[in-house]
Amino acid sequence: MKTRNLFSAIATMLSVAATAAGADDIVSSIVNAPLSATGTVQGARTGINVYLQSDAAPGMAFMDPKVVGYGIPPGGHMQIEMGDGFERDWDIGISQAAIMMVTGAPQQGLPGAGVGYEVSEGKDVNVFRITPTGPDGLVAESLMSPAPGAKSDPIRQRGIKVLHIGFQQSAFLNTGDTGVVSVRILDGAGAVVGQGTAELAMIPAPVPQILPTNFPQGARNHNWQRVKPGDVLGVSDGTVPITLMLYGAAPSTDRDEMYAFKGPISGAGVVSTPELKAMGFDKPAGLSRYNGGLIVQDTDGNGALDPARDLIIGGVIASAPKGAKGQELTSLRVDGKPLLSQPTEQVAEKPGKRWGGAMMQLQFTAGSLPGKYRPTLALLRDPANPDAGDGASYTYTIVVQ
Repeated sequence: MKTRNLFSAIATMLSVAATAAGADDIVSSIVNAPLSATGTVQGARTGINVYLQSDAAPGMAFMDPKVVGYGIPPGGHMQIEMGDGFERDWDIGISQAAIMMVTGAPQQGLPGAGVGYEVSEGKDVNVFRITPTGPDGLVAESLMSPAPGAKSDPIRQRGIKVLHIGFQQSAFLNTGDTGVVSVRILDGAGAVVGQGTAELAMIPAPVPQILPTNFPQGARNHNWQRVKPGDVLGVSDGTVPITLMLYGAAPSTDRDEMYAFKGPISGAGVVSTPELKAMGFDKPAGLSRYNGGLIVQDTDGNGALDPARDLIIGGVIASAPKGAKGQELTSLRVDGKPLLSQPTEQVAEKPGKRWGGAMMQLQFTAGSLPGKYRPTLALLRDPANPDAGDGASYTYTIVVQ
């Protein structure tokens, strides 16, 4: 076999192998997209992320950069069907502006012009069709984001892992109490080699949003960083901070006003449990679930966080290997002071002007034992009424080895 044909055959096998894994359940969950303050609100424009998975790496494990995502076989295509609960907006076309394939979370985009695919409407008007433009399809093993910072990742994310629906435009509306999305990957003969379906429960009204982001550091992968015990993410060489996008609760339930809302939660940061103890602050019983610390917003403008005086807007639910000690998540320190959340355009000007919100950057001290450390950052549904419980949340994974 000639060398060129051998490489093509290997590429085909890799692509098919990646798409065959977990062939009947490749969709893990549907969540609010990281560039939308109201993407899952009933009556709003759709702004969602469809998370994929495999049998070998279910749920969040699929986002580990060591795990290869999906590809599309030669001559094949992908279908993303917006089912019950979503309604097409005929003023918005189905195009690249309305959907972005992503590798990893936070997301490193896979734009069609950069990696080789076209977006079109499927036979059903509620279907996005992703069609590779090259003869080899999209080979999962070599499918990487052109984001500038991705080249600096110690382990490159590869393959399709997330589908961002409602990217720069939203071609669908949330009209039901629930929304159903189905994903299918077909080979060149039209056979389904991977498929899955998930359901999203729409929320009745906007809530404050905390979302993963990697706008700083050129879209480096801020999740699944691998460090040694005692290393500090955001401080130790080769690491970047744990970074999140913060939106306030949109004040209106009007569709267009919700879509246009970009309001940031500025002046917020994390006060860790050790810091709370040093302050002599006892968490209220209703916030005891926040074993890793509190998310506090500076309301007096002094640049410091004091949960006794400032507004508690959420907290950290920490998970660590049994017996681990020394792990701590807190606001990134700059010149010895906590760096509080800033309007996004002050950190990343171009995306900040487009999508608004605020950036909150945190540092994480790795614990004493190897394993996975998973801080979940949750915002109170209504900070004025802590008993209303949590609204939005996001979990980062740090691997200590």
